[in-house]
Amino acid sequence: MTEAKKNRLLKKINTLKGYLRKEKSTYGAIHDGSGDRYNIAELYYELGDYQKTNRYLNWFDKNFPDDEKYAYFDLGAAVTKFELGKLEEAKKLTVYLNSYNTYLIDLLVGEAIKDQDKYEWIPAESLAWMKEQLLDHQQLLTVKYLTWLTQFSKEDLYIKWYNKLIAIQKLLKDLSASDERTKLLKAKRQCIKDWKDAM
Repeated sequence: MTEAKKNRLLKKINTLKGYLRKEKSTYGAIHDGSGDRYNIAELYYELGDYQKTNRYLNWFDKNFPDDEKYAYFDLGAAVTKFELGKLEEAKKLTVYLNSYNTYLIDLLVGEAIKDQDKYEWIPAESLAWMKEQLLDHQQLLTVKYLTWLTQFSKEDLYIKWYNKLIAIQKLLKDLSASDERTKLLKAKRQCIKDWKDAM
């Protein structure tokens, strides 16, 4: 990346941060209806400065602890943590990617996959959607992270929890609103939590 491009990215980041500071000084809190806080993270990912990115992610989590994120955001965060040697955090973030789309990691590491014929709440959980978005996600990767991810996704513990998650989602498919569906949705969320805790 050229210095000129780095400077453009930093200038844009500073502009967006300025909007957030102004909002906080005006209203006493940051509401950020335009999503600038997410855009800043994506600009940091593009910048490739993992120290600065990590500082921003820590600020983000402190100020927006309950925010819903998305696969691109958490993949960038996982790569950042990995590149800084924060392996435990990288593992947990990587595992959590499966809560967004269970095909993403296999696609990233080049596994041959087919549709899993399971419950998918929104189109972003589907194989077709992830294939369309794959190039953007691949651009977040580093060679070292991809090498590690390929090995991590083949570990017995990873495969065990991954298969458990898919099994739950298969049971959910075509279920209408019921106590059983509610119980399985809870089991899906618990599976991801327990999987992260097992790392």
